Amino acid sequence: MTTARAGWAEVETTPPLGLPMGGRGPRFSPGGHVLDPLFAQATVLEDSDGRRTLWISVDLIGLSPVIAEPLRYDLSALTGIPVEAVILNYSHTHSGPMGGFEGYATPLPKPHELQAYDESLCRNIVRIALAAVENLQPVTVTEFRGTSTVGINRRRKGPSGEIGMGPNPDGAHNPDLWLLDISAMKGGNRCVIFSYGCHPVIVYGYAWDGISADFPGVCRNVLGSELGANVHCQFIQGLAGNVRPRVLADLDQGRFRKSTPSDTVAAGTELAADIVRTLRGEGTRLALDIASAQGRFLAPRDQRKIPPADHWRTLLDSDDELSRNLGGYWVERLESGIPPVKAVPWPVGLIRIAEKRRIAWIAGEVLAEWLGLARAWLEEPDLIAWGYCQEGRGYLPTDELLPEGGYEVDRANTYTTTGPGPFAEGLDASARQTLLSLARQLQV
Repeated sequence: MTTARAGWAEVETTPPLGLPMGGRGPRFSPGGHVLDPLFAQATVLEDSDGRRTLWISVDLIGLSPVIAEPLRYDLSALTGIPVEAVILNYSHTHSGPMGGFEGYATPLPKPHELQAYDESLCRNIVRIALAAVENLQPVTVTEFRGTSTVGINRRRKGPSGEIGMGPNPDGAHNPDLWLLDISAMKGGNRCVIFSYGCHPVIVYGYAWDGISADFPGVCRNVLGSELGANVHCQFIQGLAGNVRPRVLADLDQGRFRKSTPSDTVAAGTELAADIVRTLRGEGTRLALDIASAQGRFLAPRDQRKIPPADHWRTLLDSDDELSRNLGGYWVERLESGIPPVKAVPWPVGLIRIAEKRRIAWIAGEVLAEWLGLARAWLEEPDLIAWGYCQEGRGYLPTDELLPEGGYEVDRANTYTTTGPGPFAEGLDASARQTLLSLARQLQV
């Protein structure tokens, strides 16, 4: 087996107090205290032919394309790693700063302090990417597959058939737990990449203004205690668009209960235990063979279901800050002559890390059902899928879910500048065509 190399690094990215928090739509709710620190982490993998891929994980809700794309360009230019092989992945913690401001439907200007944080974050990400390249060393790479029940589907049908926010044990939630154990051949250093799909939304239920990495941060800390302080533990968020922590599910009442600090600990500790158990099982040694491709598929919007300007005008006098921001933005937008978008160019990509080992990454909040579709289209039952990559573009449902409606299909689209209408049928076909094209590129 040929020798691979890898390097990793991390930096704390905890914001100053007072910045608007993420996970609240275009609502300006400042952070008031730090519960635990936020981090950005980087891992570089290199195969025996010198081909590399760079994976960046950030404790953040997401970034807008106007920040993410220049950042990826800089990372590619400064490291020599092809831009299609550079992955930005967001844990999507709802208890970090408001990333992706430029994509929110609000008439308010971006706060200078938030702009300064974004610029500092980008500089720190570049620094750890360069440090990871500098730290490249011979390694062995072992893949592990496991499962976890930390998450549960959150789209629950009510008595009258409407889709609400409630635990649905029969809904898609992807129990797949994917691990990459990267061990230095000398020195004892080790990196464990772990990927699982579940919304980090526990902390803001009991600490609305608390800054925290939520359960992924707890999980990293527990893994550090279990595996050793010299182990770099990096989380990559999966397809979590319609998945919430099961610890909050009240199945008897059909609702998610109010969270407590112990819930964050419980979810993070459970995921860490699942990871440790999986690492103790049988893994597969990989001979790295890296190739990458990226593209965009056009996700069509339904122009027939866009509310008129009068609907948004009624929100201008609302007592709710979120409603006022939405009303102000969409009234101005619709009356300015700039129409709603007809389709969203949605980023997607494929990375091959070894023979018969591919990862599909997709931007935005990808619903869990996409994993089954992608595996079927690519005829690859072991395909790994990551959401929340590169840039935040809101929720991505499938064609099958459109008639059901619900938050991820309808209301959430009003929060972004690519709304306010829902998607139209044709999502599946557009994504399938692009993924198959990318798969052909990897075969060349």
